[in-house]
Amino acid sequence: MTTFTKNLTHAVIGVLLTGALASCQKGNDKIVDPASKKVSASNKSVNGITGTSIAVEVGAVTKKGSGTIDLFGRSTTNALLHKTWTSAGGWTAWEDLGGNIVSAPTASSRQSNAINVFAQGPTGHLMQIYYVDGQGWSPWIDLGGNITSAPSSTSQTANDLSVFAKGANNDLVVLTWNAGPGWGSWVSLGGTITSAPAAVSRSSSTINVYAKGSNNNLLQIYSVSGSWSSWVDLGGTISSAPTAITRSVNDLNVYAKGTSNTLKQIYWTASAGWSSWIDLGGSITSAPAANARDANDINVFALNNTSLMQIYWTSAGGWVNWFNMPQ
Repeated sequence: MTTFTKNLTHAVIGVLLTGALASCQKGNDKIVDPASKKVSASNKSVNGITGTSIAVEVGAVTKKGSGTIDLFGRSTTNALLHKTWTSAGGWTAWEDLGGNIVSAPTASSRQSNAINVFAQGPTGHLMQIYYVDGQGWSPWIDLGGNITSAPSSTSQTANDLSVFAKGANNDLVVLTWNAGPGWGSWVSLGGTITSAPAAVSRSSSTINVYAKGSNNNLLQIYSVSGSWSSWVDLGGTISSAPTAITRSVNDLNVYAKGTSNTLKQIYWTASAGWSSWIDLGGSITSAPAANARDANDINVFALNNTSLMQIYWTSAGGWVNWFNMPQ
């Protein structure tokens, strides 16, 4: 498959790392927090970026069936940057969407013609910008709150959005939008988490949220028809924020960096429940990011000291070995 074409580097809550790292820039804007989430198939190419980049997080999630990956990142001037990959055209150039953000962005597509992007602002507020086909990008919107991590967004249907983050008390907080009433109030779901959360919806009635706990274990809380569970400890010893994907209503996959800097995976199926933790190898220096473009493939991205790495799985061939993305 076509792969990413820029070298990047790590961390889910936007802490800039030091060291000699490859970079990619547009003018004076170097990528600091690349993160892509599930989005529409719209092609929005703009000005090119040359050179290399230092990044603090990568993320990649795509709208099921779209065959599209959108990449969002925070630049060193705290602007939001964006580019798109399609199977027909490969990667577009980077576009600068402005703003003033201090975390990795997260993005969701609740329908095929719209993208919603969120990030932490400099005062701990949640910031939003959105795209609609035929209308382009909105101005930046301040949604308030007091968050202390990068957010994670998901949608269950075309008529809702839920955005999760770590709160000021290390609890999980959520802000929800519905097509009728619009944005609600911030709600605490409790818990004690030590990383940005990762949220995923596998059906119109469920949301699963994951985060690193105080003992470096993976924690889960989930909602069924609006009723939240107690926190569940899924064990493991992870050293980064997790990322989560679903390929169908009957499965979930969660990835995180392990203490030996390898990629760790745990997965759930409706028929068998949770697996044991699996080591997928590699030598990564960032939280991973995963996407499932359809039910038959998984792509996981992470950074090492000098480049963006990828490992992928297909239903036909299983896992391939880690490889560097070409620059």
